[in-house]
Amino acid sequence: MRSDGRGLRIGFDITALYIAQAGIFTYDLNLLRALLALDRESEYLLLDYRPIHGRRAGPPELDELRASNARLVHCQGLRARRLSRWRPLQWPPVEGMARWLDRTLLWPWAAAAEAVMRRRLAPLLEGLDVFHSSEVLLWHQPGARNVVTLYDLTALLFPEYHTAETREWQSRKIRFAQERADVVVAISEATKRDVVTHLGIPPERVRVVYGGVGPQFRPLADRQAVAEALAPLGLVPEGYLLHVGTIEPRKNLLRLVEAYGQARRALPAPPQLALVGATGWQFRDLFQQVEALGLEQEVRFVGRVEAGLLPALYNGARLFVYPSLYEGFGLPVLEALACGTPVLASNTSSLPEIVGDAGVLVEPTDVAALADVLVGLLRDDERRQALRAAGPPRAARFTWEEAARRMMSVYF
Repeated sequence: MRSDGRGLRIGFDITALYIAQAGIFTYDLNLLRALLALDRESEYLLLDYRPIHGRRAGPPELDELRASNARLVHCQGLRARRLSRWRPLQWPPVEGMARWLDRTLLWPWAAAAEAVMRRRLAPLLEGLDVFHSSEVLLWHQPGARNVVTLYDLTALLFPEYHTAETREWQSRKIRFAQERADVVVAISEATKRDVVTHLGIPPERVRVVYGGVGPQFRPLADRQAVAEALAPLGLVPEGYLLHVGTIEPRKNLLRLVEAYGQARRALPAPPQLALVGATGWQFRDLFQQVEALGLEQEVRFVGRVEAGLLPALYNGARLFVYPSLYEGFGLPVLEALACGTPVLASNTSSLPEIVGDAGVLVEPTDVAALADVLVGLLRDDERRQALRAAGPPRAARFTWEEAARRMMSVYF
C-alpha cells in the first residue's frame, strides 16, 4: 500500500489467457479473480497485447474479471510474422524459400516489432507500482516492481519434449527472469528449487505462490447425476481410470498405456482408461502405441471437455492416474484429490508436495512398478476408500484466496 494509504496500481499481462490452455489458463484466471475480490484498494490494469495472439476473440471466462477495480486494455502493435507458418507456403517448391526469407528478415522484423511495442506500452503503463508478466509478454516497466511467473522449467530440463519454437521462447523468458525481474514467482517449492539451482537466481528473489482448487471440485453425493453427465461420453461410474491433461510426451502416457496393458492381464474385470484433454505435440505416437498393443477398445480418447464436466469425470473414476515426468504444480491432481478420487501420481517434481500422504506415488519411468501399483489399488477396495477420505482435506490446503494473499505479499 502506498504511503498515502491508497492501494497500488498493478499491471497484469493477461495476453496468455487468449492463447493458453490447461494449467496456465486456469492458474492465471483464478488467481486474478481472487486478487480482484480480495484486493479492493488497488487498481488493476489487465493488459492484452494483441499482436502476440493475432487479435483472437477472448474466451468467455474473461467476463469473470470484470470488476470495479479492474480495467481491461487491448493494445495494438506490430506482429512479428514468419512466412513459413503461412499454410499456402507450406509445400515443397516454396517452403524452402519461405524459411530462407524468415531467417533473413527475422532480426529486422523482430527489432521493428520491439520498437513498436515500446512506443505503445510505455505511455500506457506509466505510473504503475507493479507490473506482472505471466507467460508471453516479457516487459520491464521502469520505476515499478517487476514480477514474472515461471510455471515450470520443462523446456530447459526436458528439451526433447518441446518444439524448437517453445524452447526458443522459454529461453527468452528465462533470460528475462534472470536479468530484468525484481521477483520471480514459482508455483511450487519444487519449481523454486529448480529456478535457484538451474538458473542461478538467488532464493530471496524467488517466491512461491501455489495454485488452488475451486469449490466445484468436491465429492458429489448424487451418483445418478454423475452417471447422466458421463453417459454422453460413453463412460460409466467406477468403470474407468482417468487421466486429465494435454496429450504430449511430458505426460508420460506411452508408459501409462503400457503399464495399463500389463495390469489388465492380472485383473478379472479391468476398467477402461479414459484420457481427457486436447492433443498436443507428438500425440500420434500415443495413438500408434494403443493400436500396437491392441487396446483400441479399452483406451478412450475423450478429448477436451467443457470445464463443467470435470467434477463428474473425477467423481466417476475408480482411480486417477498421473505419471507425469515433470510438473510445475499439477492442477488436475489437486482437483482429483478435492473430488475424493483415489490418486496415483509420480514421485517427481512438485507432485509429492501436492499429494502428500493422501495419494500413492510411483517412479514414473518404471513401467512394471506402475503396473503393479495399478493392480494393487484396483484390487484393494479398502485402500481406495481410505484415499477417497484423505483427498478432500489435503486439497483444502490449497485455495485461490490463499494464492491471492501470497501474491499480494509479493506485490506489497
